[in-house]
Amino acid sequence: MKRSAAFILLSTAIAFASTTHANEPRPERVDHFQAKQADGVVEAIANLREANAKLAELLSGEVNDYAMNDIHSLSYTVEESLTRIIEEMKMLLDTAGDMHFATEGLKRDAVIDYGDAYLSGVRKIID
Repeated sequence: MKRSAAFILLSTAIAFASTTHANEPRPERVDHFQAKQADGVVEAIANLREANAKLAELLSGEVNDYAMNDIHSLSYTVEESLTRIIEEMKMLLDTAGDMHFATEGLKRDAVIDYGDAYLSGVRKIID
């Protein structure tokens, strides 16, 4: 019985604590560093790969104050690259959806156009 009460109390405390922190506003972000910019999704993927390699290297060593600064700096490029890739993926999702609906309407030319556009875009990401 004591375990059940303790478990309920602990569960309630955890739920309340996580809700409390989840509802707290994030601190306003200040741009300290310039993210490495990409002209397209291929370049964004290259930037992300480079940043990921640097991040892995930093995390494999002592994460001291200097490493924290370097990781902070890298985070701008990571976020910028992921944003660019997500935007491209959303466009590809729309194109795949258009292709899907064109198949339902037996619109052969549209299926080919949407299919070619989808393949062209997705190959930049997964090939």
